[in-house]
Amino acid sequence: MAGPLTPCDKLYIRLFYLLRSWKYDLPENKAGWRSRRNQELRFQVLTGIGDLQNQSLLDLGCGLGCFYGYLKGQGWQGEYTGIDILDFMVRRARARFPEARFEEGDILRDPPREKWDYVFVNGVFNHKVKDNWGWLESMVGRAFALARKGMAFTLLRRETGWMDPDLFYADFGDFERKVRLWSGGKYKIVTGYLPEDMAAYLHH
Repeated sequence: MAGPLTPCDKLYIRLFYLLRSWKYDLPENKAGWRSRRNQELRFQVLTGIGDLQNQSLLDLGCGLGCFYGYLKGQGWQGEYTGIDILDFMVRRARARFPEARFEEGDILRDPPREKWDYVFVNGVFNHKVKDNWGWLESMVGRAFALARKGMAFTLLRRETGWMDPDLFYADFGDFERKVRLWSGGKYKIVTGYLPEDMAAYLHH
């Protein structure tokens, strides 16, 4: 399995969010999304993995805690943990939601010792890095191992035609083959909620 992100990859991701944090006012734009609707459509799909009520959830790449805010707005109750590699994102998430648990961390370098019922990764893999598939395999493998019941994550889809050269897009066929392998065959892929996006559920 591939190792953690390179220093250049981490610098690129850090600058991406720093620039957005200076340029935009709304949390969804600071977190890299075009609109709240665009962001929340992904949240809605991710939560379709199972009944999350009273479950423990890990939000990897939690950013400003937008997923937590969405869950609470839907009446969710449970145990939430958000982890992000960016210190300034974690500080701002704590300020927005002081009752929630947010931590700075890199699960590939320093894996958590605890487990959660479900693990979520939203939008993180859209960044173009030196080895996207290697990073995906490492992250999904580690994240799935932290989940008791399953994990869900999103990825941009290549077949939509228009593509941002700074982002990573996956071919649907390649994506499904890899998800089947990573999950041991216990998976579901969801499309249709946004033309440029797809989500995967991996179940134990």
